[in-house]
Amino acid sequence: MIYKFKTKPYKHQVAALRRLLKLQFGGALLMDPRTGKTKVCIDFASILYQADKLSRVLVVCPVSVIDVWIDEIKMHCPAKYRITIWDKEGRKAVALPRYGTEYLDFVIINYDAFSTPGEIIGKLPDGSPKRSKKNGGRFDVVRKLKAWQPNLIILDESHRIKSPSAKKTMAVQRLGKVAEYKILSTGTAVTKKKRVFDLYSQWKFMKPDSPLIAEHTSLSFKKKYGVWIDKNGYPQWLGERNQKTLHRLVHADSFAVTRDECFDLPANFPPQIIHVPLEESRKVYIDMAEEMIAKIKTGEITEASIKLVLNLRLCQITSGIARTAPSEKYPKGRLVRIGQEKLRILDDLFEDWFEQEEKLVVCARFRADLASISKLAREHKVVPQLIYGGQKRRDRTKNIETFRNRSGPAVMIMNPQAGALGIDLRTASTMIWYSLTSSYVDYTQAKDRIALSGKANRFVYLHCTGTYDETQYEVLQGDDMAVKEIMASPEILLRGFK
Repeated sequence: MIYKFKTKPYKHQVAALRRLLKLQFGGALLMDPRTGKTKVCIDFASILYQADKLSRVLVVCPVSVIDVWIDEIKMHCPAKYRITIWDKEGRKAVALPRYGTEYLDFVIINYDAFSTPGEIIGKLPDGSPKRSKKNGGRFDVVRKLKAWQPNLIILDESHRIKSPSAKKTMAVQRLGKVAEYKILSTGTAVTKKKRVFDLYSQWKFMKPDSPLIAEHTSLSFKKKYGVWIDKNGYPQWLGERNQKTLHRLVHADSFAVTRDECFDLPANFPPQIIHVPLEESRKVYIDMAEEMIAKIKTGEITEASIKLVLNLRLCQITSGIARTAPSEKYPKGRLVRIGQEKLRILDDLFEDWFEQEEKLVVCARFRADLASISKLAREHKVVPQLIYGGQKRRDRTKNIETFRNRSGPAVMIMNPQAGALGIDLRTASTMIWYSLTSSYVDYTQAKDRIALSGKANRFVYLHCTGTYDETQYEVLQGDDMAVKEIMASPEILLRGFK
């Protein structure tokens, strides 16, 4: 059988694909972040589909990378495919695709689906809900997916099931029994000595009969490959042992590569746009957009003022904040948080990237966002550094030095206008645009802060679907026609809500 790639693979991707095919059941892709694990998974599924060995693929991934999977399948899959999104909204709206071999079916679901509680069946003595341990929530999800019988299950960022006792871990492991082929995709499994203990739960899903774990419980696995003492009532890791045996057994079921070993990777990655549905902020955005549409039509908002008005008010709402009506105490009103949509996505990104010990730069326009993102970083036990307008020079210098010199995960949260000039954040290669600036100069110069990272830079954008976020991004890419289009057809502000 001759397989024709839709897009040319890198050498390490060919090696990874050959390894999965040789293992026959799939395997673990223990590849550094941004080395192209997703394409390898798609090509593996496409080859087996072409060989009539599978037609149903289940992808389990963080909610923040669902859009990445959609884009990657469209880009790399040479087969006739069909994509079904089974996130929280998708599970309400669509059923799983019907059996058949006419399409290579990809069903994409997020990890949170496997931790949702069962349906409410009563009340406990303290008045809290009593929930079923058989029906509703994750139980229905697993039941329906088992009935669909996926041939291949791919766990993207598979360290999400590292905890043996977590509800989602046990649910995913039960589901794994129905699939003939399974792939673990993670860049964190063997990057740190302590991380090797995360492998137990992942291998229990992928290959429970592997010599790596077959004779072990989670506790005995830890004891075999680590030295532990009890301290303050908790086990504390002191060091490693039996490492040659561990590495031999891990690599018997996997393919591993570091970024430094991949010599033909691109200088930069394409921009990654994450589409964020408006939920709790939806009504406020629609009301504000409708008011602005009316003012544009009556001439109250002119082309000269449209950038200022839209960039301020609509961008605040898509960031999850809005200004209250003036009052005696607050004559100009005050900003209050009305939504958490982007924060939830950022939380999801932080979970994986801090686990991978990434250094991140997050650009956010409003003070309220800087504060909320800082709080979120601390919840992940990462102390944030900030750059904002009006900051004392010595404080800014200290924050930059702390960020650059920190080992392990780190995050710089900056206002793009304040951080656009004169600073060097080259120790980071990932920049997340939580909210966009209205200035093309500030935008391009803020991006240049990580230009000298020496790695392939990654720019990630959080866009609320169908909102002014998308229009503003088009303007910043040099599309000045976007403003003229709004003046000619202001209903474009509601393009995602019609």
